[in-house]
Amino acid sequence: MTDSAPKTSTRPASVLFGLLAVIPALVLLISGYVVPTVRTVLASFTDVDMLREDADPVGLDNYSATFSDFAGSLVWPLVFAALVTLTAVGAGGTLAYLAARAGRAGRWTARIAFALPMAALAGSGTALAWVIAFDEPGGLNPLLAQYLTFFGLVIGLGATAYLLVFRRSTRPRDAVPGVLLVTGVVAASSLAIGLQSFGFPYLLGRLPDGPRYASPSVLIFDNAYRTFRVGVASADAVLLWLVLGVLGIGVALWLILARARVVTADQPTSETAPAGNAGWRVAASVVTGGLLLLGLAGLTPWLLSSMSFDTEAVGGNVLTHLSYTWLPPLISTVVGVLGAALAGYGIGALRPLGDRSELLLLPFAPWLFVGLAGLAPDAWMHRAEDGSEFLFLIPPASLTIPVLFGSALLFRGVRWTLALPVVGLAGLLTWVVQAQDTLWPLIAGFQPDSAPMQVVVMQAITSFRYTGGDGGIPTGWLYPLPVCLLVAAAIGAVQVLVLDRLALRTGRTTDADAAGTAAPAEDLATGR
Repeated sequence: MTDSAPKTSTRPASVLFGLLAVIPALVLLISGYVVPTVRTVLASFTDVDMLREDADPVGLDNYSATFSDFAGSLVWPLVFAALVTLTAVGAGGTLAYLAARAGRAGRWTARIAFALPMAALAGSGTALAWVIAFDEPGGLNPLLAQYLTFFGLVIGLGATAYLLVFRRSTRPRDAVPGVLLVTGVVAASSLAIGLQSFGFPYLLGRLPDGPRYASPSVLIFDNAYRTFRVGVASADAVLLWLVLGVLGIGVALWLILARARVVTADQPTSETAPAGNAGWRVAASVVTGGLLLLGLAGLTPWLLSSMSFDTEAVGGNVLTHLSYTWLPPLISTVVGVLGAALAGYGIGALRPLGDRSELLLLPFAPWLFVGLAGLAPDAWMHRAEDGSEFLFLIPPASLTIPVLFGSALLFRGVRWTLALPVVGLAGLLTWVVQAQDTLWPLIAGFQPDSAPMQVVVMQAITSFRYTGGDGGIPTGWLYPLPVCLLVAAAIGAVQVLVLDRLALRTGRTTDADAAGTAAPAEDLATGR
């Protein structure tokens, strides 16, 4: 009994159920992405604002008014993307290669070591920690602070991605196609994250020297919610979507043309097993320890601020604020991840179009990297009249398209019993990221007694700085350290027990993909 995926089936039942499995995701795509994008495009040609209902057409005036600011806002995201890509490829890739050559001990050490940095997804908490550390706004480049904070996360993700390649083989002939594919995905993802970064550039203030805006997300927020020019903000959102759409379509086509899939890792025989000798183990341990220390150093401001649990500074019932921080994103995550995983199973496992089933990913590709930044103005305009603040706090566009793509690759090559823990971990991390988002809580959390913790902490900082308040700053409630440690434990467990048994393949499907070679009991017993 193996953990490999079944062979491709073209039976009518597989075709029917495979197509049916994609329908919920398509509904979520249309309602959460396509319709808002169309409305945003239409609004970008009008002078609509939040202070009046009527809007007159203005042609390309909005684009002319904002194009220079938008172009300037691309500068630092490009720098950030270059830094992240070089870090993930250079440091993460090197660590993955050394760990792969060191054998199981090296791989497990690298995977477990970076579980905590990978769990530290507290976007709002980490940004606010730097705000507290630097009393003067603008005293630190916001994206540099973001890079330093997530240095360990980048290393961990990069090592995880490249280990999928090197679990197949460390020989250049076998590894190069996978390395190039992973590098392309890392570069596109880094640029998309930089373009949509909001918490760090917004909370740390505008750059003292350089472009007026450090990211398009801050530009959109300013035009929509500070000057109420929704038409101009919509033009910014359309320009942002065009860039992200090109990235998404490019990555999707590369994955399809490369015939990428995740399979169970081949178990080498005694004649071909990597040596995993002491030299490789020592090298892997030294590199792992050095990079981990750098990653933890970048997290120092957040780790120190996470000890502050001043309940009096919260200004209300702590449980109420926590529930409005974590429960609305949980609803969005459950709906979005379930829809994405179901579609991924339909495409990857049931194969309704046979070997061309991955073409079903193309309708989702233009929104693969689209986050809240470009969707927020439209969401505000069409959800502002909802009576419940709790419902309003549910992030718009719940479908988690990256999970859909990842699920399709997973279910294509491994059985659902092995793929589900990875999908579950992706759902957990999606929930944490959404619960730690700064943009939507700042827009939707307007009730003082039930505002998300991000808003509460920002108000406490404002009171401390500008009104002479003597209360504490309850940063520990944003992403409590015990919760972070639980997330880290989940990451470490899935890394060691599941991801370490998987490999990335490209090219034509082989018999090994269908037959499988890695029995879990044998894998744990042989020590390879």
